[in-house]
Formats: sequence, structure tokens, C-alpha cells
Amino acid sequence: MFDRLTLAEDLVDCRGEVIGRRGLVVSPEAIAEAGQAAPPLPRRLLGDTRLACDVRAALDAPVYAPLFARADARAAVERMLLAATLPDVLLEELEVIRRELPIVHQHAFATAAVAIRMLLAAVGPAQALPSLAAAALLHDLGMRHVPRSLHLRHGAALGAGDAHRIAAHPLLGAYHLAVVLGVHPAVSAARSHHWRCGQGYPGLAAPPSRAIEVIAVASAFAALTHPRPYRSSAYDARGAADVLVAEVVAQHADGNTVKLLVHALRGGSGDPRDVRFGVPREGHAPDENRYAPVSAPARSLL
Repeated sequence: MFDRLTLAEDLVDCRGEVIGRRGLVVSPEAIAEAGQAAPPLPRRLLGDTRLACDVRAALDAPVYAPLFARADARAAVERMLLAATLPDVLLEELEVIRRELPIVHQHAFATAAVAIRMLLAAVGPAQALPSLAAAALLHDLGMRHVPRSLHLRHGAALGAGDAHRIAAHPLLGAYHLAVVLGVHPAVSAARSHHWRCGQGYPGLAAPPSRAIEVIAVASAFAALTHPRPYRSSAYDARGAADVLVAEVVAQHADGNTVKLLVHALRGGSGDPRDVRFGVPREGHAPDENRYAPVSAPARSLL
């Protein structure tokens, strides 16, 4: 099972500080130990930073109009996202990603907006939502440790070495976040968002919590609904939902979590357990899609 790897080079943060030395085995145990050893750091509200405007940009994206058509729902999501608190070093990481990896940056804020909309539809304004908003914003931090050339791939199947570098990003992100945040849902979100009910990567000893499953489904939905170099256009909201329903049928996504997304897209009224999936329709997907899924290693990279 692929659930750990050995660092081939130092893991370095945006300030140039080494957070993991070459030769370190990044494993579930190492991530847990890093979380326990992390010092408490002062945190700032996202709403008090220059990143606040990116929250509004995500909420205003036309593709998400079905999610945020209700003014009260939009306001509640914005409130929860702006209430997320992060230490300065992670706010700086988000600034670097905004400047150097705009696709990853847009993806982070879209994922957070969609995830919090889903969670509000499920549980209302729970106390944990700002922390889960922070988790969604940071879930793909590991992509900052992936070579820049791989961010520009056009969807063709990758060689084994490059596929392994991309498949490493959940573990690298989880370790990075554990070192900085300690025990925090962002660590689990980073490690688990490509798990895909055991069909993805890395391997997990147990399924993630429902809240982390929500972030994973929101991440997939956000990726489908934004442009990528390997397809002619983005999916619209209906087309992206159809893809995720197909993932449920293939047992690559949790059915109840995808029901919650569809429930939110339909306005969020009633009980999400009563949702019945629709039949796929033509005209909601890109004309050309060259995407090839990442093939993770069958065993750990040690």
C-alpha cells in the first residue's frame, strides 16, 4: 500500500525554512508526531488579510450561481470563510501560490466556498466551520512541492516518475501542515482528498471523517468546473455533478456526500438523504477532454 515515502530532497517552506530533511520518511506516524510537536502559533483572520477579496471572487463565479443564488446562503459562506484563522507563514504560502500557481490558488478558494456551502446545508453554522474552511483552503498545499513543469501538463498519461511526484503531494502537504498547525483538520484534508473510497492515493488505515469527505468532493467539483489545459472548456455545474454521480456508481466517491452537493446545488431545502440523482444530459461537458488520471505507486516509495 502506498502510504509513505522518503524525501529525495529537503522539504522547504515559502520562507526558505527546512521543514523536512532529505531522507525523512513521511508516514502516518511521522505526520502524527509532527502534529504533536508543533508549537502554537498566533493566527490571523482571513478577513483581515489581502486574501479576503479572493473569497468574494470564488462566490461570484457564474458557474456557482446555483449554490449561492440565495443571499442568506452566500452571506453565511462568506462569513465562515472570512472567519478562518491561519498563522502568518501559511497566509504567506497562500500569497505565494496566488502569485506563482494561480490555478492552484483559484482551486483552493473555490473548494473552500463549495465545501462550506455543503456543510452549511448539512449542519448549519456549526462552531467547527471556520477551521474546516481553513482546511479546505489548504488541502492542496502539497502541490507547491510538485515541480512547476507538472503543473502545466496537458493531460497525457504521465511516466511513472512524474506520476509518483504528483501522487506524493497529499503526504507532503499533510506533513507540512502538521509541522505548522499541529493537530488540525487541514492535515487530514491534505492527506485524504484523493483517497476516492480507497481507489485513489495515498492509502488510509480508515476512511476520513464525513467533513473531510465533503472537502474531497468539493475539490473534485471545483476542479471540474474551472478551465484546465487538457480540456477545451470547463464542465458546467450540471456536467460536473454528472461526473461525480458516475464516480459514485464506480465506487470512487461517497454517495451521501455527492447527494449533499446535489442538494446544495438544488437550493438546500429539505433532507439531502431524499435526493435522487438525475440522468446525465448532453451539452454540459467539454467537447474535448484529454485528462488521464494519475497512477499512484502500488507500494510506498522508500
